[in-house]
Amino acid sequence: MLDFSRGHLRSVIPVAALAVSLGAAGCSVDDGAGKSAVPSGEKITIGFVNGNRVQFHTCLQRALQARAAKKGVEVLTANSAMDPGRELSNIDDMIVKKVDVIVVQTVNIDSLQGGVARANRAGIPIFLTGVASGVDRSKILGAVVADVEQVGRSLGAWLVEDTGGRPAEVAIIGGAPGAAADLMTGAFKKSAGTRADVVFEQPAFWQRAKAQDVAENLLQARPRVRYVLVQNEDMAFGAEAAFRAARRTDIKILTNGGTAEGVQAVKSGRFAVTVSNTPKDIGEMAVENVVALLRKEPSAKKFENVPETVVTKDNADKAPPYCV
Repeated sequence: MLDFSRGHLRSVIPVAALAVSLGAAGCSVDDGAGKSAVPSGEKITIGFVNGNRVQFHTCLQRALQARAAKKGVEVLTANSAMDPGRELSNIDDMIVKKVDVIVVQTVNIDSLQGGVARANRAGIPIFLTGVASGVDRSKILGAVVADVEQVGRSLGAWLVEDTGGRPAEVAIIGGAPGAAADLMTGAFKKSAGTRADVVFEQPAFWQRAKAQDVAENLLQARPRVRYVLVQNEDMAFGAEAAFRAARRTDIKILTNGGTAEGVQAVKSGRFAVTVSNTPKDIGEMAVENVVALLRKEPSAKKFENVPETVVTKDNADKAPPYCV
């Protein structure tokens, strides 16, 4: 997996200096959009605070950087490595560096509130990628949203159709509690309804090896399970390896991602279904929308959902590209 950590901005800022830089930056920004438009001839600098280094996040960063380069936009990067405290520190670093906008792929929605407040106090607009639920939308510049709740609803609806509405034991192997994983799980359960009996639920923190361990535990605890929601494809490959080793080819894996490997797994029957809402689209749309919003162009979109495709064997050949 590619590692973009060389752009990781973790400058050591004295507490007093940081307090001065935050306090002197001006009054709060109620609409999250900054004080005035950035003129068309003036260069824009984006501070991108990424949440992790798994495939989704590296592809998101690649797409954002590639589209920014095409538009003459500078990008400074930092990675929070799934640590909410580090995310807040990275946002502070971007404030000190006086970027024009901070784009955040958040680790945790609850902890993000503090980062949004600090950016508001500094007069620097903040823009979100991936999720925006639970954030006061008047306090941010905007967001490009991969609607994880819609992913959950789509997979729940697929499950109902596949079972014909009959009762089924279902397991969930989740990501990291506290952000997208919780939203997807809640929507999936609601969409699948009471006929889907969720008998096992455990996080694997977006890690393939951890998901394999969790899947092995699942087989011991609930051997009659027939459907497993695995919240991203990397984890799904780990779970599938555990099922294959146990000769449980009857278990259907429902997952999310749309990677080339994931789509191929759908074609071959290793996965039953996946949902594609690609980081390529998220990164490209984020740059386009950020620039338009900062320049106050008439075409600017404050909030926009990333297109979603439910991928099965029937349409796998038409799945959109995942990465740049």
